[in-house]
Formats: sequence, structure tokens, C-alpha cells
Amino acid sequence: MPNEEFTPPPAPARYVPTLTEVVVDIGQPAAGAPAAPAVSAGVTAEQVLALLGPELDRRISEAIAQALHEQMLGLHARVRRAVADVVQDAVDVALRDRGRGPMSG
Repeated sequence: MPNEEFTPPPAPARYVPTLTEVVVDIGQPAAGAPAAPAVSAGVTAEQVLALLGPELDRRISEAIAQALHEQMLGLHARVRRAVADVVQDAVDVALRDRGRGPMSG
């Protein structure tokens, strides 16, 4: 080899940032934090549904309406393409038939 000098690799950085997070175990929640409402064993499914029913009905109706709207947009585009194809075919046939009719050249 010619007079090539060996160059050592650069020294590693002294400070390498790390992504760490120290989580302090606080044990119990603060006294001022509201506790989650306890569900008693005496609450029936009917009572829960009566409480949540109107909101659930509204959300379900919105979800169904959104899904139907998206489906209708896709259907509308497919129907427009199909109608355009049928009209184009009808025009092509009419022009072709007219060219062969008794009035042509």
C-alpha cells in the first residue's frame, strides 16, 4: 500500500441524549380528585339502557346516516357511469343506423 496513514475512527460523543421518563408512583389519587361513580349490584340492565338509551339512539342514528351517505355517494357515481355508458351506446347505434338509412348518400 502506498503511504496511506491510518486514521482512527472519531471518538464517540460524550453526551448521548436518551429518551427516558421517570414515573413517580404517587400511590393513591389526590383527595380532591372525584372518584369514579360506583355501579351498585342492584342496577339492572334495563335501568342502564333507560339512562343511556336516548344518547345511544342518537349516536347509532348518526353512525347509520354516515354509513348510508358514504354508500350513496359510491352508488351515485356508479349509476352515473352506467347511465353515461348506456346513453353513449344508444347514440352510437342511432348514428350508425342513420348512416345506413334510406336518406344516407
